[in-house]
Amino acid sequence: MDKKVAIVGFRMKCAPDLVTTRERLTFELTRGLFDDLGIDRTAVDTTIFSTNDFLDGRTISNVFLDAPAGAYMRDESKVEMDGLNAVMYAVMRILSGQYRTAMVVALGLTGSQVSPYLHVEYQLSPIYDRQMKLLNEINAAAFQARSYLARYGYSDELLHEAAAQALSNAAANPFQARRLPGVSKEQVASSPPYYEPLRELHCYPPTDGGCAVLLASEERARELTEKPVWILGMGQSIETFYIGERDLSRSPSTSQAAKRAYDMAGIKDPKAEVDLAEVSALFAHQEPLLAEALGLLEEGTAEEAYKSGDTSIAGKMPVNPSGGALGAHPVSATGLIRLAEAVRQLRGEAGENQVGKAEVAVVHGQDGPCAQQNAVLLLGV
Repeated sequence: MDKKVAIVGFRMKCAPDLVTTRERLTFELTRGLFDDLGIDRTAVDTTIFSTNDFLDGRTISNVFLDAPAGAYMRDESKVEMDGLNAVMYAVMRILSGQYRTAMVVALGLTGSQVSPYLHVEYQLSPIYDRQMKLLNEINAAAFQARSYLARYGYSDELLHEAAAQALSNAAANPFQARRLPGVSKEQVASSPPYYEPLRELHCYPPTDGGCAVLLASEERARELTEKPVWILGMGQSIETFYIGERDLSRSPSTSQAAKRAYDMAGIKDPKAEVDLAEVSALFAHQEPLLAEALGLLEEGTAEEAYKSGDTSIAGKMPVNPSGGALGAHPVSATGLIRLAEAVRQLRGEAGENQVGKAEVAVVHGQDGPCAQQNAVLLLGV
């Protein structure tokens, strides 16, 4: 990009049940962010919310968040998808030259107040899939898992390895909702079955949570922080919502989104130039599937990469050192949380989850059944 846009600060919070309201959570996140940066609401030129009207149970739900976010009577907008899409919108607003700063706020109380699975059922085909009531988010993911494993001859061990690694990382991360210290792949393999081959610990936990991030133009970023993290590239792509028309063993929309982001960032060889990945893998099989789609692992090598530790925090290509969405998935906020976790890494602030070299990170967000829509960002310091 000719102009530079940076992430200058963030606040995030997740738990199985936060015992709060959307308004209170919004206030806590945004006020905390303002206090971190030493600013007030007048320093934010535009605010973009990422919430879901269906899950919030009210139309134009963002209007109730303006006041607690400090956006009352100020420029405000909304993205009805994953928070990483809202970041892309915020970047474009700053690049337009009309705004110097943009705050993105994403949240979902899908642990305590509403079933996280409902909104995906209502994204299925209204003509056939929804009427037949045969598909839901979890069994669609199970079809995807079996299709992916069969394509490359992977065993179910890959699911157990990927989940155990993610859950172990999540256990060390204070920002995660599900923390299971010492979890083993044997515990994962013996957790309650959902739909074959998926078990409870292969799947994301219902989660309350949210995240607020402030972006700024280059000049303003240098005024606000000594540790700006720059957005190097971004891309987005979407596939049909008809499950039966998609090749679930791969994620072509992720690959397309990644190519656009890599091209913008000037990345030629992601395996060599990217230091870590934060991907929105809602199920254990999606982490290796997405890592391959992002070009971080060669297709057909994921099982060996996980067994050898290449994808661990200390490995050649750390994938989800934060623990990813198997530790917390507040619908609408997960991609934005992946961004915040990548910023922690690039600033060297990830504590026990810190990878050795962290200069370039790829961040991924998804929406829709079986990762139908995908967004990819490249971050660097």
